[in-house]
Amino acid sequence: MSISSKVLIITLVLGATLAYSLFEKKQFTEMLNVAEDEPVLKQLPEFKLTNFYTKEELTKESFSSTNGFFVHFWGTWCAPCEAEFPEFLKFAEKFENDNVQFLLLSVNDDDLKIKKFLKRFGDLPKNVIISHDKSGKSMNLFGTVKVPETYLFDKNFKNIKKFIGPQSWEMEAFAPRVKRLIFGQ
Repeated sequence: MSISSKVLIITLVLGATLAYSLFEKKQFTEMLNVAEDEPVLKQLPEFKLTNFYTKEELTKESFSSTNGFFVHFWGTWCAPCEAEFPEFLKFAEKFENDNVQFLLLSVNDDDLKIKKFLKRFGDLPKNVIISHDKSGKSMNLFGTVKVPETYLFDKNFKNIKKFIGPQSWEMEAFAPRVKRLIFGQ
């Protein structure tokens, strides 16, 4: 193979790589330009779950009399979930008198592991409901691909915020910020 053939091949490969890179950059830029505050999941989907302790059925209507509520996806097998769990429970306590509910939804987990894990925390705040979705179907319903992930809904079932990954729930500014989202204060 002559030197000019090698230069031609290298030039073609570099040109194709550059063209592909520009194409991908354009797609990525368009994806970033989507309104960040505009959630993909606009309304709470219909669901059927079971309260882990009372075995009562939980549906969308179970939360119709609340001022707002969280749906928090987690699992005992998830190290970041375990690490943020105590902070999240303390955060939930701050809303006990505000009629804000917290549905903590364990996915793809084992009942015995959940019981053992929850035993560490004693009595949970009265506004916290634990549910276990063994099948993980609720993740698809909400559009969740990994845990922890948390959704905040207002009293009309509108998704007003999605928190991706573990959060610093103990930060002083977090609770007032969430109250402003829920109550518009």
